[in-house]
Amino acid sequence: MIGILSQIMGYRNGEIGQHILRINRITDILLDELARKTDRYDLSWSRRSVIITASALHDIGKIGISGTILNKPESLTAEEQQIIRAHTLIGAALLKNLELYQNEELVKTAYEICRWHHERYDGNGYPDGLKGEEIPIAAQVVSLADAYDILVSKRAYKEAIPHREAIKKILEGESGIFNPVLLECLVNAQGRIQRELGSQIISDMKFDCCPRISNFVEK
Repeated sequence: MIGILSQIMGYRNGEIGQHILRINRITDILLDELARKTDRYDLSWSRRSVIITASALHDIGKIGISGTILNKPESLTAEEQQIIRAHTLIGAALLKNLELYQNEELVKTAYEICRWHHERYDGNGYPDGLKGEEIPIAAQVVSLADAYDILVSKRAYKEAIPHREAIKKILEGESGIFNPVLLECLVNAQGRIQRELGSQIISDMKFDCCPRISNFVEK
């Protein structure tokens, strides 16, 4: 089903199909690292499996966005950016319309991911401005996976950047502020992510290189 979904979305935007598959894999890796690092979250094997599967639906709302905007090679206008942002609400609405399946864990998790994967830990995300642990952990993990893959992938409007630079931008908050524990997981798992996604090898990045992160570490 994930493969079929990737192809369907790829017909609208060629970038999205492979993006879905990569997000699926990065989410798996980050969850594996997070489960080893802390027991703060419910990350049983079955729960992780649901999150990994549901991650494939994170951008399903883009099916309701004009292909002209999705594939625009130039920077988007402010109005177009607002239209793109609506994909979070469109995706959530699609899942909400599955009335017979509202009690299914997969649908509930996919809803969280669709609606909130662009929220940020400091409350400066969208669409609802959730902050910190108000954001479900499933959405937090997919959000970080999404930010990384967008940076290292070529898009109609941008070139791909190297892994090292992508990690630096994320740690310095250029892609928004993320859960500090998840940032540690990203750094710890970066070698595995590179190997499995074919990124350039890096071995000397340190988590403590970015003082901004310490402002959000829970005491």
